Amino acid sequence: MKTYSEKFLNNADILKKAICGLEFEFYMKDLSYYKTLELLNQYLAPVKVWGFKKYHTEFTPDAQNFKIEPDLSGGANMVELITGPMGYFEAKHHLIKILKFIQLYGFTNEKSSIHFNLSFTEDSDKNLNDLNVLKLILMVDEDEIYQVFPSRKGNVYAKTIKKMIPYKEYDYNSVPIDVVKNTLRLPDDKYYGINFLHINKPKESQRLEFRYIGGKDYEKNIGQITYFLDRFIIDVYKSIDASFNDQDIESLENYLEENINNFKNFSKYDNFIVDFPNVTLQVDQQYSYDIINAYYDRIYPKLHKLVDSTEDLKDCIINFVTATQKIEIIDANIKTTQNISGLDFINCILSDGIFESCHFVNSEINNCQLIKSRIHGCDVTGTKVLNCEVEATELKDCFFMGGYLNCDMMGGVYRSGKLGPYANISSETKIVSDTDNFFNTKFDDDQYNRKKDKGSLKSYKQ
Repeated sequence: MKTYSEKFLNNADILKKAICGLEFEFYMKDLSYYKTLELLNQYLAPVKVWGFKKYHTEFTPDAQNFKIEPDLSGGANMVELITGPMGYFEAKHHLIKILKFIQLYGFTNEKSSIHFNLSFTEDSDKNLNDLNVLKLILMVDEDEIYQVFPSRKGNVYAKTIKKMIPYKEYDYNSVPIDVVKNTLRLPDDKYYGINFLHINKPKESQRLEFRYIGGKDYEKNIGQITYFLDRFIIDVYKSIDASFNDQDIESLENYLEENINNFKNFSKYDNFIVDFPNVTLQVDQQYSYDIINAYYDRIYPKLHKLVDSTEDLKDCIINFVTATQKIEIIDANIKTTQNISGLDFINCILSDGIFESCHFVNSEINNCQLIKSRIHGCDVTGTKVLNCEVEATELKDCFFMGGYLNCDMMGGVYRSGKLGPYANISSETKIVSDTDNFFNTKFDDDQYNRKKDKGSLKSYKQ
């Protein structure tokens, strides 16, 4: 990595046109929430820091008014400090200052991250509506980022943007770049290294959110963080109202060739046996080569998606159930790199993933996000459980919202849901509701289309 003076000295005209908003996730040390707020106001004066004990408050920060609020996704002691949009030089000043504040009064772990929200000034003639998304995807050097922040590689909350490039539809290695550009679909999911969900808004509210930076002790990497802020600004600027060059085309062709070949390789059962000798494939729990080969055309697209979304899948059984057309994964140790949906996991160990509409049986689940899923006979730790049906399970230090709870919940945060006859919530669990709330926290429930259940827990006293 080149130093600032070598790399960006000639790009000052670009950098000064940038508008930057910053978000810092960190934990408080031994200080109370109120003492942390007091120190922040002293440390960042004349900027005023407003403290809210609500999540996703409607208060909109600006250059002179920041806000700090709880972020219970990382546990009861995590907070999020959010600045308003600022000019580049002012933003860089506050970036360094807040990182030093976290060094003094806070700490970070693998759940912590820092986000850059980038746009450009009114007089810059750069509008994110004109962003060449594919060019930016090809330009961003994720390997450079992961060298400095290795724990962010494969992080499901900052997934690689390269996966957005389509390739399955093509049966040849060289594809005109405009064809790929016209078939590129941006996901309605913010959990990528770059969140593109806000680029088509009016200019005053449009932004790109970069989520790559984070991990344990990120606040100690001030030089690298300021480097990447500049790098991201320049990459975005050069991708607005810009055409593809020879380097872009070469990068795209290399990406397509590698991924098309990998996908084609999955189309034959014999190739799968060679490449994954420690994965046993079954159809209705039968090992017959002829039966599996007969059904393989139905299986391999789902199989490829599973392998492509996990790290080093091995030593497990994958069973295709013909009656339901579903895939069961048995005895696997899984760490995901992409969201996974619609699968059944039995006797598995799962970590660091986002799972939706899945079924978990007799499994260990750690540091995940489970959405609209069924969970039975599992040990679940440090996980967000959203709109799930949970029975005969132990939840430890989890965040529970919506759904049906019919098991033990030890520690963590209970937001809402329906309680079953065998529900047992520990005295250490923090109970949060709209009316009786351990610190008046408000949540964005509409994100999960939650319907309030009759019989939901209304209030508990600590």
